[in-house]
Amino acid sequence: MSINRRHASTALLGSALAAALPAWAQTAAFPNKPIRIIVPYPAGGATDVSARLVGQRLQEELKQAVVVDNRPGASGNIGMQALLQSPADGYTLAMSLTGMLSINPATYAKAGFSATDVVPIARVMLAPLVLVVPLNSPWRSVQDLVAAGKAAGKGGLPYGSTGAGGISHVASELVNAAADGNYSHVPYRGGAPLVQALLASEVRWGLLGTADARAQIQGGKLKALGQLRATRSELWPDLPTLTEQGLRGGVDFDMWFGLVAPAKTPPAVVAMLNQKVAQIVAEPEFRKRLADLGGVSPTTGNTVDAFNEVIQRELAVLPKKALELGLKLD
Repeated sequence: MSINRRHASTALLGSALAAALPAWAQTAAFPNKPIRIIVPYPAGGATDVSARLVGQRLQEELKQAVVVDNRPGASGNIGMQALLQSPADGYTLAMSLTGMLSINPATYAKAGFSATDVVPIARVMLAPLVLVVPLNSPWRSVQDLVAAGKAAGKGGLPYGSTGAGGISHVASELVNAAADGNYSHVPYRGGAPLVQALLASEVRWGLLGTADARAQIQGGKLKALGQLRATRSELWPDLPTLTEQGLRGGVDFDMWFGLVAPAKTPPAVVAMLNQKVAQIVAEPEFRKRLADLGGVSPTTGNTVDAFNEVIQRELAVLPKKALELGLKLD
């Protein structure tokens, strides 16, 4: 090899190493500055509170500030867009939840993101949706609900959701389809208005998150007929699932809240964040605080792959149902 060729090869190798060094150094030193968790909803809700709880513990574990940044609007789209406009370096995360990555890109013409644009980190909280009815309802089981719908005829009885196009609406329509589609949709602006509508018997049934449902059920104001989950949650050990009661067709989706990052975040950073978050959310004290919110967290199997499987299952069912409903939002 000539001296010139040797110099050229050495220079090329040096350039490659120099290009690789910053990424390696960044991963090895992570984190060396504050981390931001974007919450795509206003302060005070379950998404926000779960982000602040895990952020506080991450700050203690990582010895770096963790800041929660609320970016509400467009059913979470604004917050997710803000995530993707940030560098994929692990310093900006977002708290997502069931349906956001699967329903929003299918129903919004300009959602600005898709599920492939993010990488899952870990789930933080699980809070099953519960099918509830007014206290004076004669129904004692989901089969009673199905029978009443069939007797009333198609569209003859109203049910409520926490808003058109959200997981409460789409999951309710999965229930509706399993019950032969004999209920008409009445959207409300969130869990609290739906609770009031149920208390006033404006609608015959609705799906509520555990946090909204538990106090009303324990207070003897609403009745729970079942939970949307593959197996019974430790939050509702005595409440049968809808699947147990004979309904099929995907009516077993957990309501989850979990951290995601831009898709090109270094795998080593994703793995380290997953390990830390999985450790934190399995701690007894952390789980106690989640229980006060009406949620639990995975104690085992809270891996990146397991989280991705949950998202992929949603992608196989929820967008199709949303499109069948004709949900198209600006």
